[in-house]
Amino acid sequence: MPNEPIPISMPGVADAYLRAVRDKYNAIEIWPESDRWLAHVKGWIAGTIAEWQPRLGLTPSSRILNAGSGDESYSIAPGMVINSDIADRKLVGMPCGVAGDLARLPLATGSVDVCVCVGSVVNYVPEHPRAIDEIGRVVKPGGSLILEFENSASLEYIGTPHFGRDVSLVSTFFINENENIWVYNERHMRRLLREAGFEVEAVSRAHFVAPLVHGYAQNIHYAARFLWLDRFIKYIPFLNRHSANVIYLCRRR
Repeated sequence: MPNEPIPISMPGVADAYLRAVRDKYNAIEIWPESDRWLAHVKGWIAGTIAEWQPRLGLTPSSRILNAGSGDESYSIAPGMVINSDIADRKLVGMPCGVAGDLARLPLATGSVDVCVCVGSVVNYVPEHPRAIDEIGRVVKPGGSLILEFENSASLEYIGTPHFGRDVSLVSTFFINENENIWVYNERHMRRLLREAGFEVEAVSRAHFVAPLVHGYAQNIHYAARFLWLDRFIKYIPFLNRHSANVIYLCRRR
């Protein structure tokens, strides 16, 4: 397999927003171990994928698309993992690296058994309905999708016009820097998934109280002190609908 990303034409990168995302994420360490908040997110994502992996039916001949991979593989196995990202420099040294935009995947229809798209990748895509359709196009019938996204029903946005909206452009943070992303509510995301041919089979949620604290204190290091409460709040039916992050396990019809 090639160790250099395959150069392709990426029409979406011509957009100023996507170009800025590409340039930023090419230049930074995406999951710094020193960042307590991101360490918690990464651990939750990795743990959820590991828990669900037996349900994916992977074999050595499986093809897995790691969409928006950055330089993280999430230890998905067995099978051939195709690592794809708009931040092309992150793919250098990764097996089967393919530079591409999530809304214009450079893969054939029905060519993968499983797609993993985590790390809030879909929240950075202006054409997110097209991105979900593209994932539905490349995942073969009977295949699986693990999709993680940031939720507009997060308590971080309570009292703002963004709270609970189907789609809203918000100013948030990443590694202590402000940035703009789109957030979605679960109803909207489930509808897009149904239209793309997916059914949600399992859900995992994280970040309940800490985003609320951050919304008021505007201090991510202080808010991170409350992450431990997730282990209890995720079992409370009303509150757990207001997680900042959601992961779905979906099956392609």
